Amino acid sequence: MVQGCRFSKAWKKHLFRFPTLGKLVVVFVFLGNFSAAREVPLTVLYTTDLHGHVLSRFTKKEPAGAGGLLRCATLIGQVRAQEKNVLLLDDGDTIQGAAESWLTGGRVLVRAMEWLRYDAWCLGNHDFDWGTATLTNLLATTKLNVLAANITPPLPGVQPFVIKEVDGVRVAIVGLTNPLIPKWTRPELLGEFKFPAPVAALTEVLPVVRAEKPDVLLLLIHEGYRPAGDDAGNEVHALAKRFPEFDAILGGHLHEVIIAPHGLGTLYLEAGCHGGAVGRVDLTFDTVQHKVVRRAASALLASNAVPESAELRALLQRDLARAEKYLAAPVGVAAQAVAATGKIRGQSPLQQLLCQAIAEKVQAAVVLHGAFSDAGLAVGPIAERDIWRIVPYENRIGVAWLTLQEIRAILEENAGVAGDHFLGVWGVAYDLHPDAAPGQRVQNLRLADGTKPHARKRFAVALNSHTLASGGGRFPSVPQIVAGPHARFVLTTNDTRSAVADFIRAHSPLKLENPPLVNVVE
Repeated sequence: MVQGCRFSKAWKKHLFRFPTLGKLVVVFVFLGNFSAAREVPLTVLYTTDLHGHVLSRFTKKEPAGAGGLLRCATLIGQVRAQEKNVLLLDDGDTIQGAAESWLTGGRVLVRAMEWLRYDAWCLGNHDFDWGTATLTNLLATTKLNVLAANITPPLPGVQPFVIKEVDGVRVAIVGLTNPLIPKWTRPELLGEFKFPAPVAALTEVLPVVRAEKPDVLLLLIHEGYRPAGDDAGNEVHALAKRFPEFDAILGGHLHEVIIAPHGLGTLYLEAGCHGGAVGRVDLTFDTVQHKVVRRAASALLASNAVPESAELRALLQRDLARAEKYLAAPVGVAAQAVAATGKIRGQSPLQQLLCQAIAEKVQAAVVLHGAFSDAGLAVGPIAERDIWRIVPYENRIGVAWLTLQEIRAILEENAGVAGDHFLGVWGVAYDLHPDAAPGQRVQNLRLADGTKPHARKRFAVALNSHTLASGGGRFPSVPQIVAGPHARFVLTTNDTRSAVADFIRAHSPLKLENPPLVNVVE
C-alpha cells in the first residue's frame, strides 16, 4: 500500500503550466439555413485518494503542513470564479485514512463534498475497508452521485454512470472501482458483492451510456498508470486502447501526479493524494463537428501557500476541532527510539511493537506482520497523532490456529515478496535462504525460544485483514490455509491501531527488544 504521494519525474516540469481557455468563438456554417455554431469550453476538476484528509497532512517533506480538502476547496473556488462550465469529481479512497473522517464514520468528507457541490464520486478500494454495510449506511445519508460500474450486485446508493448537462453539452461520467478489492479486503467485510474486471464492466455499460447520447465521455477509474505497462489492478494502457471513445481518463490509486503521458492515445491525468493537488482537464467541444477539438491537463498544487477555505472550515469546525484534540491527546512515552528499520528485512523495533501489541490484544502465540511506516517513534512523549503515522490503516486482526508447517508455507510465499509488504515474525524464528529455490528458502522453523513442538501442534497465529485477504495477491495461500477445517479462524473486531495505542498505554515508558528471530543465510 502506498503511503506518500509522488510526482512522476517526467511530468514535474508540467506542474505549473496551467492552460487557459481559448476565447469563445462564434462561426456560421451553411446547413440549408444559417445556424449558430460554437465551441463550448469545459473544465473538469477532480481530487483522488484524499484518504480522509480534510485537514492538512504533515510529513518530513511538508513539516508545516500541506494538502487537505480545505486547501483544495480554495483552489476549486478560484477556478469556478474564472470559468463558467466546471465539473467537480472525486476518484475514490476518499473516507479512509485520517482521524477527522474515522471519528465521523466518513460523514465529515461527505458533508464537505456536498458543500463543494461534487458532481460525482467514484469509489476506491479503501472506501470498502470498514465493510460494505458501513459504506452503504454512509451513502444512504447523501444525494451525491456515487459511481462504480463494476460492482455486482449493485451496491445500494451506487450507479454505473451519470449524465451532467453543462452549457448544452451532455457529459457522461463512467465510474470504475478497483477489481482487486477482494484481494485486499476479507469476505466478512465485503459480503455478497463482487468486483468484475473493468473491460467486462465497460463492455456491458457503454451501450447503455451511448443510448443517452452524450457529447463528451469521461472515465473516472480508481486505477493508476504504470509507465512500464499494466498490472492486475492498474489497467490504464489496456482500457485506453480498448475504449478510445473516452475523451479523458481520470485515474488514481497510486498516489502519483501524472500529467498526459505520451503514447497512451487518450488524455490521462492522475492527481496525487491527500489533497496535495487538484487535477484539472480543459476540454473544448465543437457543436458543429460534434466532438472535443482541444484538450489539456494540469495539476493545481495545494501547497501551504494556498490558504484553507474559511467557509468550509467553519461548516466542519465541530468535527475538525474534535479530531485535532483527539490527535493531540497523549498516549504514552518512548524511553528509547523505536526505529522502523532494522538490520534484517522485515524485522525492526517498530515491527516488534506492532506484533507485541497484536499478540497481547488477541492472546496470540505467533504474529506475522510488517511495519506500515518508515517514520518510527522518537524518544519522548507519544501522542495519538504518532500512532496514526505508524498505523495508517484500520486493518482488523484475525486469528487462526495453525501448525508450524502451515506457518512455514506462508513464510515461503513471504520470502518472494519485495518491498514494504514483507512480513516480519514474532513468536517464531527461522533461517532464511533468500537465494534458494522456492520451497527451500525457509528452513529450521522453530518457536522463538528455540524449541520445536510436535508437527501436529497448533498455535494461535495473528495476521491483519489485508494479509488475510491475500495482501493484494502476494499471499495466495493465506486465505486457503485459514479456511481449513482445523484453523478455527476468527476475524476479530480489534483493529491494529487501537491495539498499538492500548499496548503503549499499558507499557509506558516504552522500551522494546528486537530479538534475532530471522537468520539470513547467504
